[in-house]
Amino acid sequence: MTATRPNSAPPQTPADQDISEEMRFRFIGFEVYSKQIPRFWKSDAEAAEYSKQVQLGVGVSSLDRDFSLLHDVALSKVDKLVMTAVGAVMLLTAVLPWVQFRTVTGSDFSLSWMGVIGTLFGGIGTAFSGGLTVGLSAILALLSAIVTPLLGIWILALLWTKAPSEDAFQERLRKPLQLGYGVFFAGVAIFVLSLAGGQIPGYASWGMIDPGESYGLGDLLMLLSYGAYSALGAGFVAGVKSGDL
Repeated sequence: MTATRPNSAPPQTPADQDISEEMRFRFIGFEVYSKQIPRFWKSDAEAAEYSKQVQLGVGVSSLDRDFSLLHDVALSKVDKLVMTAVGAVMLLTAVLPWVQFRTVTGSDFSLSWMGVIGTLFGGIGTAFSGGLTVGLSAILALLSAIVTPLLGIWILALLWTKAPSEDAFQERLRKPLQLGYGVFFAGVAIFVLSLAGGQIPGYASWGMIDPGESYGLGDLLMLLSYGAYSALGAGFVAGVKSGDL
C-alpha cells in the first residue's frame, strides 16, 4: 500500500510574504504626510455598514468627505481676479487707440477701436494693393479688433454669474479663454507677415510722414498703439489661464 503524500503548500514568493508597516507606508507614499492624513471613516460603525452594503450588492452610501480633493477650488480668488482683469482689459480696448502715426502737419493722429474697424472693413479690398501679406494682415487685424471687446464681455459675464455646478462653471469659462489664444496668435501672424514687407495702401491720403510709405515690422511696431498691444497681452493671458481649468 502506497502512502499518499499530503499536499504541500507552494513556496511563498516575496509578494506573498508579510509586508512590514514601514514598507507599506513607503510604498504608497504615506511617509511624506503620514501625520497629516485624516481618518477616512467617521466611525467603525460607518465602515462596517459600508462593507455590509458592498457584500449585499445594494446601492452604497456616498463616501464624500470635506477633505476630499473633489472639494478643492480649482479657480482660486487670485485666478478669478486675474481673469477679471483680463476681461476688463479686453473690454477697455474698445476705448483705447489702436493705431497712431505722425502727420505732415507734425501732429499725432490716432485711430480708436471703432475707427480701426471702420477703416479696415471699408478698405479690405484696397489693402491687397499693398501686397498679399498686407491684405491678409488687414483681415486678421479686423477680426481681432471685433472679437477682443466681445470676448471681454463674455469672460466677465461668465465669471460673475452663477452656474449649475463648479464643473459647468469651468467648462463654460474655458471656451472664451481659449479664444484668447486666437487673438494672440492672430497678432503673432501679423508680425510674421510684416517681415515680407509691402506698401501702406492709400499712404498719401493719410497724410503720414512717420512711418514711411513702406511697410515692414518696424513700421508696424510704430503704427500699433495701446489698444492693439493690450489685446495681444490679454489674449495671451486668457489662453494660458484656460489651461488651468
